[in-house]
Amino acid sequence: KTRSPNLYERYPWSTQPMAALMNNFVGDGNGYVGNVDLKPEVANTLSATGDWHDAGENEWGLKATGYLTYVHDYVDARRCDVGQCGGAANLTKTTGFVFLQYANQSARLYGLDVSGHVVLGRTNDYGRFTGTSMLNYVRGENRTTGDDLYHIMPLNAKFALVQSLGAWTNTAEVQLVAAKTRVSHVRNEVPTDGYGLLNLRSSYEWKRARLDIGIENVF
Repeated sequence: KTRSPNLYERYPWSTQPMAALMNNFVGDGNGYVGNVDLKPEVANTLSATGDWHDAGENEWGLKATGYLTYVHDYVDARRCDVGQCGGAANLTKTTGFVFLQYANQSARLYGLDVSGHVVLGRTNDYGRFTGTSMLNYVRGENRTTGDDLYHIMPLNAKFALVQSLGAWTNTAEVQLVAAKTRVSHVRNEVPTDGYGLLNLRSSYEWKRARLDIGIENVF
């Protein structure tokens, strides 16, 4: 896959702090200066998937996908060292917001996605009960600097109990996310603690319409 740098990555030129801070579509609070010499990113991915399931009525299933991606000319960032943002403090600061310039570097990402389901039981009064699960892990590395890539989701999983009875479907889901300790140091990305969420959802389905209601993060 190929992605060309956009206008905000290439053309904003001002190193004046207020102007650089306004050039931030990344959402990390830092100021950015464009780089007109950026080349398009080129990503090459190798992936493999295994899919196991019963041969009958979809009583159970397990699917796992592993992947490895190398990105040439990955558009990452380096500390700005020109103009008004080129001071020594900006180059060495390890906390707070800084001023950056987009730069082509090399990146590697690899990960694993696992999902599965199993029918736990059926009753006449309460319908069918199904357990579902998903687990995702991805590791992103800047191979040029040795830094971790920005905004990479840590290990996370979802486990749900789904009840189906006639037109009703009710779901209780637990989402678990590990602590984020691998962060982008060039951006002074902030580590975060792990957390867990409980989500409740319900739906009623007619022939040509469906009504969904839910509460995300019950607690």
